[in-house]
Amino acid sequence: MKIGFYCCLLFFQSLLSNAQVRTDVLVPMRDGVQLAADIYLPDGAGPFPVLLSRTPYNKIRGASRAAKFNQYGYAVVLVDSRGIHASQGNWQPYVTEAIDGYDTQEWIAKQPWCDGNIGMFGTSYPGFTQLLPAPYRSNSVKAIVPVAAQSDNYGSIWYTDGLYHLALALRWGANQASLASGGNPPSINWMQVMRYLPVKSALGAFGLESPFVSQTIKHSTYDDFWKSMSVRDVYSEMDVPAFHVTGWYDDLVHETIVNFLSMQSHSRSKHARRWQKLLIGPWGHGLPREAVYGDVNFGPNMLIDSDKLHLNWYDYHLKGIDNGLNEEAPIRIFVMGANVWRDEYEWPLERVERSRFYLNSSGGANSRFGDGSLDLELSSKSDADTYRYDPRNPVPTYGGSGCCGGGLTPHGPLDQRVNQQRQDVLVYTTDILEKDIEVTGAIELQLFFRTDVPDTDFFATVSDVYPNGKAILVAEAMQRMRYRKSIEAPNWLNLNQVYEVKMQFWETSNVFKAGHRIRLHLTSSNFPRFDRNLNAAVPIGEGLDADIVVATHVIYHNQELPSSLYLPVVPNSK
Repeated sequence: MKIGFYCCLLFFQSLLSNAQVRTDVLVPMRDGVQLAADIYLPDGAGPFPVLLSRTPYNKIRGASRAAKFNQYGYAVVLVDSRGIHASQGNWQPYVTEAIDGYDTQEWIAKQPWCDGNIGMFGTSYPGFTQLLPAPYRSNSVKAIVPVAAQSDNYGSIWYTDGLYHLALALRWGANQASLASGGNPPSINWMQVMRYLPVKSALGAFGLESPFVSQTIKHSTYDDFWKSMSVRDVYSEMDVPAFHVTGWYDDLVHETIVNFLSMQSHSRSKHARRWQKLLIGPWGHGLPREAVYGDVNFGPNMLIDSDKLHLNWYDYHLKGIDNGLNEEAPIRIFVMGANVWRDEYEWPLERVERSRFYLNSSGGANSRFGDGSLDLELSSKSDADTYRYDPRNPVPTYGGSGCCGGGLTPHGPLDQRVNQQRQDVLVYTTDILEKDIEVTGAIELQLFFRTDVPDTDFFATVSDVYPNGKAILVAEAMQRMRYRKSIEAPNWLNLNQVYEVKMQFWETSNVFKAGHRIRLHLTSSNFPRFDRNLNAAVPIGEGLDADIVVATHVIYHNQELPSSLYLPVVPNSK
């Protein structure tokens, strides 16, 4: 089956160009392990600028794109990550990607068909494999395009600062481990796996294994395990132009912005700092193929030509072609609601005004049928709302910033009304808006609460309520209380003590149109995208059914404890 697939792709590639194709060329690493590369050389004498992509998802899948790049005079090298598919070694996600990436770059630079100029491309994991070698500063790497790439695996992808990405971790980890051992992805009831306790034994209980997943569960705080595969603290060692691309509903939107801002501020040279570029569109993890995403039609204007985007970047930085790139703004964002692209020159936007909306109710904000409201003034009658969170009946994942849940975690701009009708979801909604309000940047929730358990989670969601009632998810925030002060050590709650926590939402840009309403809903689970907090002071991954506690949460919104939502509003909205 693999041979047939490979032949079909090579046949397709041969129709597009007269490229020379060399498959499974062994590239030596410094420790003697050899990685497998497919090399696509354009027709002609060369040498050529080279585009490199390093992936754990089988280099064969990049054949058609390599052929397209060949047509524009670029050689392409596709490499399987260490220990998976055709490459030698042991499969350990991320662990050797930095040094393997640098060794591969240096090997390419010495080949007679390379003109000394290397660019990189790839999405998600192959986006991160562009950033990980960057601190080694290969002289030949002149430009990269990391699409949907993290800065750190603890800040997102595997954890969000202490919240474990359950569906991604278990499913992705088991699938990749199976492929690395020569097998096929397991076909099982994944929801049964997700509900199994303790989480650390979930894969083994169903005959699956992943040593890396076991390590991620064991290392539930931000420690040396995570720091060893992070670029969070090494931006000052980088010196390469980078075009960062993400979507408002990408699980890595915040991480991508961190990469952009950090490389723009801390890269070693003025040239590299000047050439950081950011594009954010109304899509999820990876680039879109159609204008409809989730429950929203963003219009054909939102679609971009990915190949043109890449080629313009490479032509300027690898070929020295003056194509007008130097006249473009460093940031381009898609403003949802208005459904238009807009250029920006700084992030966050200096012109935004922080608008405060108070949470109000008469104690009955449970569900969208309750009396919760968002107001510019705090009601004198407003006091508190109460809900119970039962880990045995978690709020299901439906919409939001997603990645790699294998169909278990529907993501994107989905209508939230089903979840908002639950009694364990507090809902606060503005009056009908009299004018458009553009919110661009990071929303913040200031929350005053008490609870009767030593640990719990809060998930906050802002949605755009249309005149017909649908509530389209716009932005999210989440916080595991044990990590509210530090991600390096847990800090337990004192039972029934009042706390204040500030929850930062992942960035967004949305125009809430006149006639719409803005809605906040608050709850304590988002399953199976994240692991369930059992409301107990037990290590992540070790909790049993017997440890589950039903929590009672009290959310305050009075004169002394004014829980509030802060929106970054762009002034002069129509």
